[in-house]
Amino acid sequence: MSKFIRVRAGLLRETHPGERRVALTPDDVGRLSERISFRFERGCGVGAGHSDDAYIAAGAEPVDFAEIASSSDLFVSVRQPIATRAFPATSVLLFLGWKTAPIAIPPTGQQPLHLDIARLSGLPGLKGADISSGQAAITGHAAVLEAARQFGISHPMLMVDGSFVRPVKMAALGSDPASLQALATARRLGAVTFGFDLGNDSQARIERLGAKFLGTSPEQELGRLRRELSGPLSKVQLITTNVMNPDRTAPVLLDEEMLSQLSPGTVIVDLASESGGNCALTRADQTTDIFGIRIIGSTTLASQEAAEASRHFSDGLRNLLEHLIDAHGALRLDGGDSVTAALLDEGSPARHASS
Repeated sequence: MSKFIRVRAGLLRETHPGERRVALTPDDVGRLSERISFRFERGCGVGAGHSDDAYIAAGAEPVDFAEIASSSDLFVSVRQPIATRAFPATSVLLFLGWKTAPIAIPPTGQQPLHLDIARLSGLPGLKGADISSGQAAITGHAAVLEAARQFGISHPMLMVDGSFVRPVKMAALGSDPASLQALATARRLGAVTFGFDLGNDSQARIERLGAKFLGTSPEQELGRLRRELSGPLSKVQLITTNVMNPDRTAPVLLDEEMLSQLSPGTVIVDLASESGGNCALTRADQTTDIFGIRIIGSTTLASQEAAEASRHFSDGLRNLLEHLIDAHGALRLDGGDSVTAALLDEGSPARHASS
C-alpha cells in the first residue's frame, strides 16, 4: 500500500454546552501528520487555548462542518457529536462516552461506526489508552475546587492570628477515579475527609488517601450512610457523589429526607448527574438550592481546566491513533486485536476503513 494513502481525519468542535476541551492539541496533530491528513473545524481549540493558526502551523486545514463532514473518513472529538450532525455512513467516530452504555453497531452502509474510548479503561498494554480515568481525575479535582468556591472558602486550613480555622469536613460517595481525586484534593487543602462506596473492595483505596471509610457491606451501606449523615457527618460541608450502575440510572444515595438533615450551607457536587444523579433533587447542568444546601449538577467540570484536560486527552488519543493507524496511514479495525475488540464492545464485528 502506498505510504501516501492516509486517513483523512476531521477534528471536531465540541457541541455540548459549556464544553471547552479539544480532542487533539496542535502538537499532537503535528506528530500524527505523517500518518493522517487533518482537517479541523474552525475554532475547535479556542476554549483550551489553541488558536486556528496553531493547527494550521501543525499541518491541518481549517474548514467548516459541512466540508469536514464530506471529506473525512475518521472524526475525533471529546464528546459524542450531537445527533443532528450528519456523517458519512462509511466513516468512524471516535469519542469519549460511557463504557457502561451500550453502543449499537449499525448495519454496514447505514450509519457511521461509533467507537467509545471509555471502553479502554483498565486495558493493559496500550500506553495512554485509559483516557477516561485521567479525565475523571481532573473532574474530581475541579469538583472540590468548585465546591470550595461555592461554599465561600479559599482554603480549609486558613490560619488567622496564629491559629488554624476549624478544618472543613468533606465526604466523597464513590471510589472511582473522580471520587478518589476529589478526596486527594480536599485532603491536600486540609479538609477532614470521609469516603463511602457500594463495595468492600474500595476500603483500601479510600483509606490510602487518609480518609475514613464509611462503607460496611452492600446490604448495610445505605443504612450506614443514612446514620452517618444524620449523626457524625451531620456537619459535613462539602460532598461529592459519583456512584453508578452499569447500563442503568445512577442509584439515589441522598433522598430528600437525608438532604434536609444536612447543615445549611452544605455544597454537594453530583458527578453522576448525566446518569440521573445520586441526589434525589439533582438536575443535570443546573444548580439546585433547597433546604439551605446547594446541589451542583454540572457536566462540564473538566472544562474548568480545559487546557490541562485537553493536553492529557490528546496525549492518550495520539497513542491510540498510532495503534489503530499503520505506518502507511491505513486505519485497521481488526476484531482480533484486544484494543479494537474493546472499542467494539466484546469483539463485535468490525468495519475496516482506510482512505
